[in-house]
Amino acid sequence: MPKILVIEDNNLIRETVLEILNLGDFEAVGAENGKLGVELAIAQIPDLILSDVMMPELNGFEVFAILRSHPATASIPFIFLTASEMEKAIELKADGYLKKPCSMTEILGAIATQLEKPIFIEEGRRLSGCTQAQKTCPEGSRSKQQGTSASLRLKKRKKEEARNNTSSSKVELRIS
Repeated sequence: MPKILVIEDNNLIRETVLEILNLGDFEAVGAENGKLGVELAIAQIPDLILSDVMMPELNGFEVFAILRSHPATASIPFIFLTASEMEKAIELKADGYLKKPCSMTEILGAIATQLEKPIFIEEGRRLSGCTQAQKTCPEGSRSKQQGTSASLRLKKRKKEEARNNTSSSKVELRIS
């Protein structure tokens, strides 16, 4: 089960996102500020990080810089949640960006996209003749199987919703 770290200082937003992720078969962990987020990321090595930008202690950009410079967390996919700092988020070349307010569908879609990346990376390595020993992934990083299973669960849920004529886009989390 993929572990997602949510770094968000707004309690209501953080708890709502954590609940959505737990319903989506993810192990979700929350941090109420950037400093605690960095500590949890290093201690728990999540498979993906969702982070607000404007927070006390350390802002999202500082969190991103610290985690990218740490060997154990440098390759963890990082998605910014931001209402006003989109240009700066894009400049930093994070793995993803969600503009607040955003829906549950957008959050889960961004997560699924990032967790599928190991599949494409692995396939590229296989096609180029790289061996397991040549990988430079840090210890504790997410696995190909975790990305695959999360993606398959999300696709399965979407098919079931379509069959039941209910769309996940009807349930929206408006974050502002």
